[in-house]
Amino acid sequence: MHFSPSELERRLNFFLPEGRLTAAHADPGGNINQTWILRLARGQRAVLQRLSPVVFPDLRALMANFRTVTAHLAACRQRDPVIPEFPQAYRNPAGLDALDEADGSTWRLISYIGPSRTLMQVNARQATAAGRMLARFHKLLLPLGRQKLADPLPGFHDTAAYLARFDAVSRGKTPASQEEECCFAGIDRLRPLAGLLESGAHARHLVHGDPKCGNFLFAQNADAVLSLIDLDTVRLDYVLHDLGDCLRSCCNVGGEDAETPCFDAENFAALVQAYGAGGREILTQDDRALLVDATRLLIFELGLRFFTDHLDGNRYFQCRFPGHNLKRAVTQFKLHAALMQDESRLRTLAI
Repeated sequence: MHFSPSELERRLNFFLPEGRLTAAHADPGGNINQTWILRLARGQRAVLQRLSPVVFPDLRALMANFRTVTAHLAACRQRDPVIPEFPQAYRNPAGLDALDEADGSTWRLISYIGPSRTLMQVNARQATAAGRMLARFHKLLLPLGRQKLADPLPGFHDTAAYLARFDAVSRGKTPASQEEECCFAGIDRLRPLAGLLESGAHARHLVHGDPKCGNFLFAQNADAVLSLIDLDTVRLDYVLHDLGDCLRSCCNVGGEDAETPCFDAENFAALVQAYGAGGREILTQDDRALLVDATRLLIFELGLRFFTDHLDGNRYFQCRFPGHNLKRAVTQFKLHAALMQDESRLRTLAI
């Protein structure tokens, strides 16, 4: 949905009644929520977000989770200033931090952390920094406990359920293009991955839920990570889902729209070693044996979800052009093929 500057300023003024908008930059990196970096009078910056009512079934529960997680992280930083800064929600004079609208969406204003930058592809030094931050984030969440958060996305990372949804949506359909044929074939070939975590002892803790490289805030002129953002998907889940998704994203050096994606083994090694240095004890022995396969699983799962959304009329992910979800899906299946070309080497890079 498009919003004019005056419409954005009206939402801004719910949180900051005297706030005057001088510029708004839409963040193109988000697949779910709409996000704008706002520049206010006197040079202040803030982040305005419209949370998706299509994706998140209970936005009030999501905001309650956000308050719990950000308050916990802020308390950790108060005790130890070395801990990174994480986003915090603005409250208006009445103490409200969420604006609920008639269309079911919720708006919020959160703090801007900067000067910083987001990257859609990373190099080995940046992958090291991301792995270090993800391990630190996982450890920071451990004291919060499992019982304090609602599940913001029931069924998230349930690959078997995603397959069932695909089967229902695709029933009776045949490939209409070479790209669709690629996706149908990839899903048939990779179906067995859905049961990867059904056996063995695997760590389950509160995790980020979406640690793609675009959710790491990097310093403006350095490869250090300042923060990890987009905290709406924090939930109890397998740690391997988080680590596998981070590896999927950070090792795809071409990005999610690449025609010929490349899986970067150097990034894989750098991220795995950095995560291991800070969070090895979080993972079980079975987890450490499945790092490559967890990455394969998350590549498959995302390709499956993109393609299902394409067949279902693009209801879930935001698309920036016709056929975008199909292109994204093809990229993931090509990325899996690229990973498999280097599979033997990757399996030697254990934590």
